[in-house]
Amino acid sequence: MTATAEPKEIRLSDYAPFPYAYDEVTLDFALDGEYATVTAMSVITPIEGRDRTRGLVLNGKMPFFELLGARVNGETLPADRYSIEADGDDTLMIIKDTPDVRFELEITTKFKPQDNTELSGLYKSSGTFCTQCEAEGFRSITFYPDRPDVMSVFTTKITADKAKYPVLLSNGNLIDSGDAANGAHFATWKDPWRKPCYLFALVAGDLAVVEDTFTTMSGREVALKIYAQAKNIDRCDFAMASLKRAMKWDEDRFGLEYDLDLFNIVAVDDFNMGAMENKSLNIFNSRLVLASEESATDATFERIEGVIGHEYFHNYTGNRVTCRDWFQLSLKEGLTVFRDHEFTSDLHSRAVKRIADVRYLRAAQFAEDASPLAHPVRPEAYQKIDNFYTLTVYEKGSELIRMYSTLLGKDGFRKGMDLYFQRHDGQAVTTEDFFQAMSDANSTNIEKLKRWYSQAGTPALNAEGTYDAVTKTYALTLTQTLPQTNDVKGAADKKLPQLIPVAVGLLGEDGKDMVLDGDIKCEGDAEATLDETKTTAVCRLTEFKQTFTFTNITSKPVPSVLRGFSAPVKLTMTPELTTDELLFLLANDSDEFNRWEAAQKIATSILIRLCKKHNDDKALKIEDVDVTSDPSWAIYSAACCLIVKDATANRLDRAWVEEALNFPGPSQLIQDLAPGVNPVNTYRVCKAFARAFAKESRVELEAALATCDAEAAGLAYDVDGPQVSRRALRGYAIRMLGSIGGDDVSSSIASAYSSAKNMTDTVSALTGLCGHDDSSAAKKKAFDDFLNKWKDDNNVSCTWLRMVASDAGKGGANAIDEMKRLMASDVYDAKNPNKFYSLIGGFAGGNIEGFHAADGSGYEFVADVLLQTDAINPQASSRMASPFTKWRLYDENRQNLMKAQLERLLAQKLSPNLFEIISKAIKG
Repeated sequence: MTATAEPKEIRLSDYAPFPYAYDEVTLDFALDGEYATVTAMSVITPIEGRDRTRGLVLNGKMPFFELLGARVNGETLPADRYSIEADGDDTLMIIKDTPDVRFELEITTKFKPQDNTELSGLYKSSGTFCTQCEAEGFRSITFYPDRPDVMSVFTTKITADKAKYPVLLSNGNLIDSGDAANGAHFATWKDPWRKPCYLFALVAGDLAVVEDTFTTMSGREVALKIYAQAKNIDRCDFAMASLKRAMKWDEDRFGLEYDLDLFNIVAVDDFNMGAMENKSLNIFNSRLVLASEESATDATFERIEGVIGHEYFHNYTGNRVTCRDWFQLSLKEGLTVFRDHEFTSDLHSRAVKRIADVRYLRAAQFAEDASPLAHPVRPEAYQKIDNFYTLTVYEKGSELIRMYSTLLGKDGFRKGMDLYFQRHDGQAVTTEDFFQAMSDANSTNIEKLKRWYSQAGTPALNAEGTYDAVTKTYALTLTQTLPQTNDVKGAADKKLPQLIPVAVGLLGEDGKDMVLDGDIKCEGDAEATLDETKTTAVCRLTEFKQTFTFTNITSKPVPSVLRGFSAPVKLTMTPELTTDELLFLLANDSDEFNRWEAAQKIATSILIRLCKKHNDDKALKIEDVDVTSDPSWAIYSAACCLIVKDATANRLDRAWVEEALNFPGPSQLIQDLAPGVNPVNTYRVCKAFARAFAKESRVELEAALATCDAEAAGLAYDVDGPQVSRRALRGYAIRMLGSIGGDDVSSSIASAYSSAKNMTDTVSALTGLCGHDDSSAAKKKAFDDFLNKWKDDNNVSCTWLRMVASDAGKGGANAIDEMKRLMASDVYDAKNPNKFYSLIGGFAGGNIEGFHAADGSGYEFVADVLLQTDAINPQASSRMASPFTKWRLYDENRQNLMKAQLERLLAQKLSPNLFEIISKAIKG
């Protein structure tokens, strides 16, 4: 097979504004049983002063669609007035000699949506027509300038069989509807707000609906509707309640009122992304809408609430103000992730939400920063924009917005947001525009914060503290080190110091925060600001190294640095805090994040010592890891047992306890130990650590489980804070007890499975059984029962697929055979992204022993699946290639095996999506 040719690179520096304005667009969709025929009428005005020498350049996708005709001002466009040219996998239509004044362009295309397995553009999902146009899906529908800075007012008419497709939806307001010939009907929608084509949406199908209303802060009543298949419509109530909470929160927090009289959500099973914020017609992956206590865990409920909020919040941060080009993607995504994180934090536990977000950031985004795919929040170049919907753009982008908020304060950040909307409503803008609004609305200097947008990698921050008893001062010297990454080429591109806000508190001997009422002397142009209580200072590090001197410090403090994780950096302390100091912080720090961090640091130090001891090519058995021999183990495990007791007695936030005692996993440890890591041995050390703690605290864990069960007796299920926290502690106890293994534990957890009355408790029990011997009758019975109950549910069956994939074969010779059996089963569907991500992602990301088998069989298996999937859905295949990008982290044998698979993939004919990931990975 011929290897893929290098796709062309799109560069930010090549951006040029489009030379035509699209004033109005009218789309006419005729949907029959096999074809979609689309007539697009655009009213276009040439823009004075812009280069039109090439003509009107439109993006399309032939031969996916057939061009039936093109007309300018009602006259058929002659063949010599336009050309059709290949543009990589896409097509360009270039119309020459366009009129110099406003004109009309009509283009008619025809295609088969049911053949669109890429799920981009217009396609069919379980008999329903739906669209996904971000980032470049609209070009699969018709020839159009498919770029976010071309904005227009859209009117859409949809005609389809009335019996098969009774629901016809698009953006905006319904302005007309009625019957048509031959049993068809039509609906016409008009969106009064200008938007780019990536926000266009269409749905046509036989769907049930849940309806409600929301009264805005100005007294307008908005109709709210959520559509889903009739069999699932009873699981939409929580999503509706979440939508109303999001609308109210955006009014209260940012003064943003919904701007139309209708808001629709549609849930579909086949969707590459989580959801899409199309103006007034949000299309969701059904797993992020459908929920009931029987079918969804507490984590799923929270995820649904967050994503419902995220897509709604895009109405302003993404729709009303959108991106000038795709390099500015984090302008809408990072900002909106920050907003949805704040939404969840305000509704639930801010500390627990922050911990969960940072845990994910460190495990996933920090790994991306350390890989060959490292890129800035605003990248300089790409080959396929689909590949830049990354953790860096979303999660690190959100952390960048959080730093604005930390530096400017809540009120200052709100002032900046207000100015941003005042200046740019209805525009396509850049990260510089956002920065300027924030800067102009506030008097403080944050210029060096902009460097975060253009410099890749996770900064290392060292904090060195020195106490002087004579002068009663505490000097904290902060040093930032920026890593070299593949985006930097040559000495001329040397990285510059970034503005890093470092939140600092000092604890006295009594365990209380010291009041920082003395001056804070700052070196150079650095500054420090205090919170209202004068117990936390935000030190603004602006150079590679600066010292902040706290005065009137009457005794040697224990420092609490980077409170709330005030910047996305890797922190080290000089000298390192001792175990006793970390335990002191764990017991006393007023910052709940740093209390959690203290527990994590002690566990991490123990785990790293154990991993280094066993980081060789010998097949390590869990039984061979003597966790209790570590010098810090006894005091650490004793402290953790006390925490479990306090949680059981409800003296601590139980959800926080579940996070505090959720030990660092292999992915984080591999980053800390790399390169040259044996990932299987690292995984087994983690298993041994968990088992040792479970044995040490078995009495406390069993007491916690019994207490939680007793408290739950007779309670109706709810997703309120106390119940969620109780189930979190209960689930933690079950999972930890499950790590002990043995028939008695299997039987006990299987009993917990049988008695479970909600999905949270059910999944906790199944997770507790994962890793137990496959010969366990109790384990097999529970997993078989779960599958039999949920095999026909597309979403819940994904939970089963992910769990069994992460457990498949437990790394033995039969792991690949078990995966192939699962792929051949009726419950799996290779064309459904959710099933693909669950099964293959569960194996590549969760089955460390199987994926990283020493003979390379796991790598070969996943590479084979990537090739198969790439022919069906390139976006899905490229996303699942991520585990291969980390090949340089591992031991020499695994590096060679993974690299061999990368080379094998690169020798095939790949989609541009997969080619970009694989080629960058192998070069890195």
